[in-house]
Amino acid sequence: MAMTRVFALLLCLALAGCSGDENEATELSPADQAKAATLLDSYESARAGKNWEVAETYADTLRGRFPESKAATQLTPTLGQVRTEAEKLRESRRLRELWDYQAVAVGKGVQRSAAIYSRTVPVEEGQLAPTPDAQLVLRDHPAWGRSVYLLLGQSHFDCGTPCAMQIQFDDGRVQRFTGKQADSGKGPALFIEDKQRFIDAMSRAGKVRIELPRGSGRIPVLVFEVRGYAPARFEKP
Repeated sequence: MAMTRVFALLLCLALAGCSGDENEATELSPADQAKAATLLDSYESARAGKNWEVAETYADTLRGRFPESKAATQLTPTLGQVRTEAEKLRESRRLRELWDYQAVAVGKGVQRSAAIYSRTVPVEEGQLAPTPDAQLVLRDHPAWGRSVYLLLGQSHFDCGTPCAMQIQFDDGRVQRFTGKQADSGKGPALFIEDKQRFIDAMSRAGKVRIELPRGSGRIPVLVFEVRGYAPARFEKP
C-alpha cells in the first residue's frame, strides 16, 4: 500500500509539472506582448479614422498571431461594429462594380452608357456561373437621344402588341411600362418607352424587378441590383 501511495504521489507531481509547463508555453514573451500592443494601437487608430476594413485586418492579425494576449481581449467591445461597417463597405463596392460605364466618340459627339447585368443565382464552388438573362442599358446618343433598353440573353422573343411590362422598384407598387421590341444585331432588345420615369424611379431604388409579357420568351422575370448606380458617371458633364 505504501508503494501505491508513493506511486500516486509521484504521478500527481508529474501531472502538475506538465500542467505548469503547458501554462508557461501559452504565456507571451514581453516582445510578443509589445507586438500585440502595437497591433492594437494600429487597430484603434484605424477605427478612430473610420477605416473599417483596415481596422478589421489589424484585428484579425492580432487575434491570429497573439490570441492569448491582453491586447486581443481588448478588441471585444468594438470589433462587432468594425465588422459590420467593413461588410457595408464591401457590399457597397460590390454593387458599384456591377455597373459598367462607357463614353465613346460617335460622329461629332460622345455616346455615354451605363449597363448592368441581371442578377444570377450563386452556384457552388467549382461550378460554372450561369449566364445572365439580360442586360439593362441606359444610353445617351448624340443623334438618337436618351434610351433605356434590355438586351435579352435569348434567341427568340416576341413582346406582342401592345408590349407591356410590369416593373417594381424595391417593394413599391408594380407599375406598367410599355416597350418596343427591336433587334440589336446580337439578339432581341426591348426598349422601355417612358425612359425618364424609369430612370427617376431606378435612381432611388436598390432593386428593380421586371416581369415580361407572358409567353414572350423563356425568361418571365428579370431582377437587377441597381443600388450602386452613379448618375454622375452617366449624365452628360
